[in-house]
Order: sequence, then C-alpha cells, then structure tokens
Amino acid sequence: TISFFSYNILIAIIMLIPTIMFTAVASLSFIALTRIHNFYRGSGASMSKAQEEWSTGAWKNPHVQAAAQQAAMGAAAGAMQDQFSSPQYNDNQV
Repeated sequence: TISFFSYNILIAIIMLIPTIMFTAVASLSFIALTRIHNFYRGSGASMSKAQEEWSTGAWKNPHVQAAAQQAAMGAAAGAMQDQFSSPQYNDNQV
C-alpha cells in the first residue's frame, strides 16, 4: 500500500482502507482469542473435561444429533455429485 503513494494518491488511499480494516480485524481477533484463552484457563477447564462434557451432555441432545445427521447427509450428497459434468442441452435450445 505504501508503494502506491508514489504513483497515485487516490489509489493509495483506496488501498489504505482495506489495509487498515484487515489490521483492525486481525488485532481484534487476537484480543478476543487472548481473552477466551484466559477465561478458559481461569475456569479450571481442561481438554479431558471438555471431551467428557461433550460426550455426556451435548451429543445426547436430540437437536444436536439431528443437526449432525443432516450435515453428514448433506456432505455425502455433495460428494456423490459429479464435480465436472458438462451441461446437457436440448436440440431446440441455442
């Protein structure tokens, strides 16, 4: 972005906007991740506790089971479709 200032100021300013936005989003993501990590570590949680909670709680929820089943069926249906099929045209279409 800085190199564009020697060519055209307007283009450089236009390029500067997404640069600033990307930097802001990356910074906010880092702050959020750091806060979540500190909250997680401060609560005394561990991966084994999380796995136990998932297996005893969330996975037994019928809504979660139905959502997982639908996601798996959608993924399987998408995998079964031919990725590179050519379109079929009728004789009367141009």
